[in-house]
Amino acid sequence: MRLARYLGGGMVTLDDAPVPECPTGGLLVRTAVCGLCSGELMEWYMDQKAPHVLGHEVSGWVEVSEDERFGVGELVFVHHHAPCLECELCRRGAYVHCPRWKATRLDPGGMSEMFAAGPENLTDAFVVEGIVPEAAALIEPLACVVKSMGRAGFSFEAEEGEEGEEEEEDVNAGGEETPCAVVGLGSMGLAHLLLSPAGSVGFETNPARREWAEGLGLRARPPETGQSFTTVFVCPGSQEAIDFALSIAAEDATIVLFAPLPPGRPARLDLHDVYFRDIRLITSYSCGPKDTRTAYGLLAAGLVAPEQIVSNWIGLEDLPSAYGAMKRGEILKAMVRFGT
Repeated sequence: MRLARYLGGGMVTLDDAPVPECPTGGLLVRTAVCGLCSGELMEWYMDQKAPHVLGHEVSGWVEVSEDERFGVGELVFVHHHAPCLECELCRRGAYVHCPRWKATRLDPGGMSEMFAAGPENLTDAFVVEGIVPEAAALIEPLACVVKSMGRAGFSFEAEEGEEGEEEEEDVNAGGEETPCAVVGLGSMGLAHLLLSPAGSVGFETNPARREWAEGLGLRARPPETGQSFTTVFVCPGSQEAIDFALSIAAEDATIVLFAPLPPGRPARLDLHDVYFRDIRLITSYSCGPKDTRTAYGLLAAGLVAPEQIVSNWIGLEDLPSAYGAMKRGEILKAMVRFGT
């Protein structure tokens, strides 16, 4: 089978590899769609993993099943990390810090024609109905946005439909529809803005990304002061983005840091100013099972659609060039359709 491997230094190659065996109690999945995550563009993060098979924003059809909950031929979502659901960290909802969450992975990765998932991964996996494979592959990235917004006080009330689909009826932040700000309008920033209350504003330096957001009916501006916000989501992992967020944060505001800075690079922060303005700085890392279920409901309800945040649908052979283009900011987001 063919797969995409990150070699280091921003280089991606296509390789041949044997099809993995179905783990005892697990699944072998034929990949339908896999997205390229913005986190996979960070050299400081990826080089420590190299060589590494890309891909975790993935959906596919069950090829072999050793779990009766998943039938052969069914479309499934499988998270690349999954918690035990039993430890103290899981009991308080800190799923991404569960030792099993950190230890689990897809074999060899989502950006391959086939992948295997052991039973440990199936605590955050489910059969997908009512949405296309392209939308199912967005469950994981959208779940990260759900967690981010939840940590800022937003709630997503979803009810399960009669046929197992989930419908999203109400989105609110602490009971109030107060506009918020999103710094950075890559695909994840767009997802934040799409789920934000009416009147929210996205700030972006790239004119093409602002134009894309405006084409979706969203408010997009270059970074500018003059308006303050009680909630600010910072999507790029940069000091400049943090500085700008602080400049537009109102007193008693919440700032959510959605991406990390490189290690060993301390952030500049005037704690005197932050303290006396009562600014809440919150981080949000990845997502857990509750978030993925909620994201599924949002996608099933059509509140976020693949065509809104994916600019380039490609075949696997086009991934190396698309990787470079996405890293340079020339395209918004690439997703691979397998078998095309």
